[in-house]
Amino acid sequence: MLNETVMNGAQASCTPGGGDAAPELNVLLLYHSRQTFTNTVFEHVDAFARFSSHRYFFCHHDESDPFLVDLSKFDAVVIHYCLRMPMDQVSAQAAQRLAAFEGTKVLFLQDEYESTYRTWHWIERLGIDLVFTVVPQPHVARIYPPERFPRTRFVSNLTGYVPEAVAEARAVLPPSQRSTLVGYRGRHLPLIYGALGREKVGVGLLVRAYCERHGLPHDIEWREEARIYGEAWYPFVASCRAMLGSESGANVFDWDGTLRSRIATWLAEHPDATEDEAYQTVVRPLEMPGLMNQVSPRIFEAIALRTVLVLFEGSYSGVVEPWTHYIPLRKDGSNLDEVFRLLQDGDFVDAMSERAWRDVIGSGRYAYSAFIRMVDQELLACHAASLAARAPEGSRHALLQGGQGHPTDLTTLPIRCPPPVAAVPVEPPNPEPIPVAPAEPLSRWNRLRQAAVLVWSCLPRPAQNALRPIVNGVLRPMARALHRRRRDRLQRRRTTAAHK
Repeated sequence: MLNETVMNGAQASCTPGGGDAAPELNVLLLYHSRQTFTNTVFEHVDAFARFSSHRYFFCHHDESDPFLVDLSKFDAVVIHYCLRMPMDQVSAQAAQRLAAFEGTKVLFLQDEYESTYRTWHWIERLGIDLVFTVVPQPHVARIYPPERFPRTRFVSNLTGYVPEAVAEARAVLPPSQRSTLVGYRGRHLPLIYGALGREKVGVGLLVRAYCERHGLPHDIEWREEARIYGEAWYPFVASCRAMLGSESGANVFDWDGTLRSRIATWLAEHPDATEDEAYQTVVRPLEMPGLMNQVSPRIFEAIALRTVLVLFEGSYSGVVEPWTHYIPLRKDGSNLDEVFRLLQDGDFVDAMSERAWRDVIGSGRYAYSAFIRMVDQELLACHAASLAARAPEGSRHALLQGGQGHPTDLTTLPIRCPPPVAAVPVEPPNPEPIPVAPAEPLSRWNRLRQAAVLVWSCLPRPAQNALRPIVNGVLRPMARALHRRRRDRLQRRRTTAAHK
């Protein structure tokens, strides 16, 4: 039977009830390493290396990369959600090899409301056996009809879990001793994310206005340049008595990926319309309230750091309960006076933070280790079913034994990408001001080029793919011609000046 051998004496995980040792599998995890600069993405990928009973090997991939991995060395392939299949972030070569792979194929999904039909396409084309979806289990059949996917198992999971390092954090001040009363970092999301997306800024606007009116200490932002990444995020959370929040997800499904263009077309036809009018006319009729409301990993982070939560009223995947684990905030702000009276009650916030930690973090129910145990069990069951459907093969463990045959483009730990340059705060090495020569102003040409690059980077992947022939065949030659004309003109000016 495949994988009966345990390489180098490593212990195999045991089946419940003390039965025979379950086989360890060689698993290839495909991910987009340039998306691991956020804690949430990296911790999710890293959990497979830290907690799985199987042997994971990590491989960066995107649609522009060659795919040279020998899949015959692996029992299973896992495609991580940061490799965004709905955006076609897989090369034709990889798609061909994955479709032909006879082992177990697993797909993790998030943001499933974007280009849902493309997700359907990839599940069918690659022959995915097991999908981990963030669609709540009661609604899975509504998004993935069983008659369309008769051989694929769908398992609901959360968008993130409790990182081990944060769960063990004890050296933090009790919330009653923190000077910043409330903190928040949100983000202005496109209209395609519907009402839940709009709440990401809405909760910040509501509470910051209240704090400013009453002179209360706060640190609430949603501008892109104010975002906090990497190691700086957890100290920020631990410095605040309370953190704001709202439910994640979106209840608007852009099935065919055309919603952005429909919104843009409507706005072009109504140039004086507001964003709210565009939402009410184009997006709101598509809302399916309650379908995809999610708890965010930030909820776990705040609770682990003993930071009190002030959340818009919601269900939060049943993880936290109002008044027990968080202070509920009405979406019209009508109970803000009560919320801030409680936040300034030291005994109340200390008791709530400890209670939330005990029930959510201390219980271990939402730890990454528990999540990976569940994934391991599902993977083993799916793998056993696929083995029963085909002839036995020789063990793949021997192919990796002693390092022989280890693919050179794989790593045994995921790669952590640094934050975007624009998001990294640059601190001076000392408090003394350093004289810096004024930067030379950008030329009109360079400003135009930077603007073009920015616009291109904001386009969705399907739009980029559609426009690429025009860019390469028409716009790029025109840009080169303009650049040559500008260069020749500057050279003539220099020559004329030198003669004078």
